[in-house]
Amino acid sequence: MSITPPHPARRPATPSALAVLTRHEVVGYARSWTYLVGTALCLVVVTTGLVGPDDETSSTMTMIVPAATLGLLGLVVMARLTRRSDESAAAAGAVATSESTRTLALVGAVVVPLATALVVFALLWWTYSARPPAAGAVPFGPVDDAHVLAVMFALSVIPAVGGPLLGLLVARWMPFRGATALAVVLLALVTIILQGNFESTWRWKVVWPWTYWYGPLGWSTAGGGETHWIATPGSPQLWIVYLLALCALGVVAALAHDAEAPRGRLVRTAVALGLVALGALALTMLLGLPDPAVNPVPGRAF
Repeated sequence: MSITPPHPARRPATPSALAVLTRHEVVGYARSWTYLVGTALCLVVVTTGLVGPDDETSSTMTMIVPAATLGLLGLVVMARLTRRSDESAAAAGAVATSESTRTLALVGAVVVPLATALVVFALLWWTYSARPPAAGAVPFGPVDDAHVLAVMFALSVIPAVGGPLLGLLVARWMPFRGATALAVVLLALVTIILQGNFESTWRWKVVWPWTYWYGPLGWSTAGGGETHWIATPGSPQLWIVYLLALCALGVVAALAHDAEAPRGRLVRTAVALGLVALGALALTMLLGLPDPAVNPVPGRAF
């Protein structure tokens, strides 16, 4: 009679260091007072119409709210999380995890503002469908619903990812005091300039990661100086590809700060992503609206 030896007891699988750190950073992001206050402010404004929607524009101009409260404030949240992560690693002495692992864990925390932004985008979309804009706003002529919704997505959801990733970059490569505040101020100033207020910027302003694609930009001398909405040239759908490539490049740049990171692989990845970004940017400018489109129906200025 043969006796079958008992199977050895299986040890439960232990989560990887990256998974553990990612959960830690996700919780840290979700508990940040800056994130919580920004999210509450965003939801209040979007649902009550304090800054749009209104009878004229519906939710077509409300994207500034999630961009500021989730993107710009997200830059601050992520910069703080990154510095806290570095301080904890330094205090531990012999670091058990590499800087690259901690960077990827911080990137994983972006799921928090991303999920929030998707909820906000759904609210904006619902408002746009339930309370369509007036004829003097958008959509009009060549600017259809797909164009408007692509712009709304690009200016509300993607900043919720890009802002925190920029905060990660700032904390990694600009560790001096006041770097975060400086980045926020510079980002806001350039964004204000490149909003289409100057006709000379209409064709190339899409190089900047946040810019309005339409608005009350044109004034007619006839008919009492009435305001007309203008849609600037380009393809917002391809612009989304450009913005996503920039976000991916930001992750690679953050990983490159680690002296032990595989430089060759990161350089190859950065070159590939750079080519994608440049190609998407070129197609953004070449395709879509070939020229500025003017709504013939007078609209209302802000």
